[in-house]
Amino acid sequence: MEYSAGFTKEKWSENDIAVVINLILQGKNKKEILEEVTENNLFQLRSPLSIKNRFNMVYNRAVSLDDEMKQHFLRANDYDRKALTLYTFLQVYRIALEFYIEVIVYKYEQQEPLYRNDFHYFFEGKASVSERVNGWRPETIKRLISTLMLFFKEAKMIEQIDQTKYSINPIHISRDLKTYAEKNIPLLYSFSVLEKVNES
Repeated sequence: MEYSAGFTKEKWSENDIAVVINLILQGKNKKEILEEVTENNLFQLRSPLSIKNRFNMVYNRAVSLDDEMKQHFLRANDYDRKALTLYTFLQVYRIALEFYIEVIVYKYEQQEPLYRNDFHYFFEGKASVSERVNGWRPETIKRLISTLMLFFKEAKMIEQIDQTKYSINPIHISRDLKTYAEKNIPLLYSFSVLEKVNES
C-alpha cells in the first residue's frame, strides 16, 4: 500500500457504507451498485458527479470488510458501527493506519495525551523517509490532519480536552464483535484495547 493523500476528500460516510454493503449483500456488482445509488440518489448528494466521486471511496472501504463484518455492520449498535467505519478507513489508507499504530497506540501505551502538534510531527517524520510525502504541500498536510482528526473523533477514540490536547480512549465494542475480531481481525480487535497487533 503506497502513501496516498487521497483521503483529503474522505467523509465519515457511515450511512453510505451501509447503503453499499446492503447492495453488495444482494449480489450486485460494482457497476450495478453505482447505477442504483445514482438513480435513486441513495447518498443524497446534489449531482451525479459528486455521487460518483463519493462512491469510489465508499465502495473501496465497504469491500475491505469480510462478509461476516458486512452483515454485522448492518445490524450493529452505534459503537460497533463506529469501530467498523474507522476500520474501513485504516484498511484503505496506509498513512492513516500508520498514524494509528505509531501515534495513537504508542501514546496510549505511554499513558500520554495526544497533542495537536503530534499530527505535524508525524507528517514531518514521514516526509523524512518518503519522497512522496515530502512532496505534499502544506495545504495538503493540513487537510490530511483535519481528516485524521475527524475520523478518530467520530470513532470516539480521541476526545478534545482543550485547544491543543486530546485524551485517547479504547472503543467500546460488543462482546460478539470483540470475540470475532480477536480471532480474525487483529487490527479491529486492537481498537478495544489499544495495543499493537501483528497484522499479516
